Amino acid sequence: MGTSNNDIAKLFREIAAAYTIKKTGNMFEIRAYENAADSIEHSTSEVKDLWEEGKLGEVPGFGKSIQGYLDELLRTGKVSHFEIVKKGIPKTVFELLDIPGVGPKTAQELVNLGIKSLDDLKKKIQSGDLIKKGFSGKIAQKILQGMEELGGMSGRMLLPYASFQADKILVYLKKSKEVIEAHPLGSLRRQVATVGDLDFSAASKHPQKVVDYFCKMPGVARIVEKGGTSATVMLQSGLHVDILVSRPESYGALLQHFTGSKSHNIHLRTIAEKKGLTFSEHTPAKTEEEFYKLLGMQSPPPEIREDTGEIEAALNKKLPDLVELKDIKGDLHTHSNFPFPNPSHGPGADSIEEMIKKAKELGYEFIGISDHPPGHGIVSKENMIKAIEKRTKFIQKLKKSIKNIRVLNGLEIDILLDGSLSVPDEALETLDYCIAGIHSGHRGSKDIITKRLMSALSSPLVDIISHPTNRLLNERDSSEADWEEIFKVCAASGKVLEINGYPNRLDLRDDLVRRALEYGVKFVINTDAHALEQMDNMKFGVSVARRGWVTVKDVVNTWYWKKFARWCNIKI
Repeated sequence: MGTSNNDIAKLFREIAAAYTIKKTGNMFEIRAYENAADSIEHSTSEVKDLWEEGKLGEVPGFGKSIQGYLDELLRTGKVSHFEIVKKGIPKTVFELLDIPGVGPKTAQELVNLGIKSLDDLKKKIQSGDLIKKGFSGKIAQKILQGMEELGGMSGRMLLPYASFQADKILVYLKKSKEVIEAHPLGSLRRQVATVGDLDFSAASKHPQKVVDYFCKMPGVARIVEKGGTSATVMLQSGLHVDILVSRPESYGALLQHFTGSKSHNIHLRTIAEKKGLTFSEHTPAKTEEEFYKLLGMQSPPPEIREDTGEIEAALNKKLPDLVELKDIKGDLHTHSNFPFPNPSHGPGADSIEEMIKKAKELGYEFIGISDHPPGHGIVSKENMIKAIEKRTKFIQKLKKSIKNIRVLNGLEIDILLDGSLSVPDEALETLDYCIAGIHSGHRGSKDIITKRLMSALSSPLVDIISHPTNRLLNERDSSEADWEEIFKVCAASGKVLEINGYPNRLDLRDDLVRRALEYGVKFVINTDAHALEQMDNMKFGVSVARRGWVTVKDVVNTWYWKKFARWCNIKI
């Protein structure tokens, strides 16, 4: 089998499914494989690279047994234990698991009803044959929707993964004495949520030497194409990587030409033609600033070069001063391993103390701990309140020994199917802040999702709506909602929408961020970190904000403590 992150994560999910179907594994074993798959999917590094470097132990969710199985897999190409676990389960079951919303039990039921492939499933749902055999019509329609989503999944890389891989390549390029400058290009430089192949530019007086150096890069499996100023290689991970090399005197033109979207560049060309000018990637311009200056413009930040008003703003010298990573003063959405009984969702990997230490290292002025509470309907109201009070007392005691950073006591709670909150008001009143989000029923209708969000926004104890569209990149589309009404309510009530920097969320989407901004909505940029290293993902949330034209004044966790504390109703 393949050894890419996607291949290994899929294998681990198949093992978890096999345990579930055969009822041979306990809840903790199943969760261990699911957590390991999550860690792999959200890793910015290739697991195979970490294995070669002896760093598997640094990945959240990788216990000794998981590490042992990975070692066997990467040494031999298979895992004997996994083959035993999967024995007897038809391959079709595992194929059906790729459909968003289809779990192990449903997949097994479908195979028991005679489904032989994805195409067979689609035909039998559409013909009504599956329903005639007693399968739920409601579930069948949801499966069809999931199959449509599966067909639309591009397989593009998540931005954090692409960025990490690109950074390694840039470090390599810049080690060459022939490389004067080097940059990523295209959607990666614009920080789009998902990225296709990796493209780079370099400035050099000797392009051929840079191309030769690039083709000798560690990890290159095959040279696809090579010329005097460009090359394409395929890495051992399967990634395709391109480089374009320009002489320094026209590097700015090359960088501009291959960064902006197609629409952005067409619009620029129209302006140039009206001025009687002709531009290309070979135009004499050492920097992008020089290039745009030829058109009488400011140089738009790469993230907003999408032809959505940035050219007009640049011509009028009115480009916004976009928020930057250095502006962030705290993270309000982090998950620790505090031992809540029966938490509603997976806990974090590290202690509250460790997360506070990491926040200090990041230079933050404050850090919010917002664990998932005990599960609604699993724990009684009284026991839930007691558990939350216990954690509040723990954090309050901890605060007394913490210096040089403020620690805030929060929770991320569920907005239930009827719009009510998963935690009683008596418990919420003890918190510094509350984040509420939808964590089930994501495929509800536009009206239902809107009502759930509006209901949560009506609570005086809810401060933030987390990952508002509920999307999972390459897995699940955004929920539909009446965003205009939601934005109006947020702006009028002072409620804040989250821009979530978790690798497969990056939610609120940048287009909705831009729309919300027009209504005066404020944002908080968070990481939703479930492990210490995930707190470094803040930069990707900032990228989304920048693509949405957000400035410092629009982001509550860029505010100085006194202003932030007033918003959060914390006594100074």
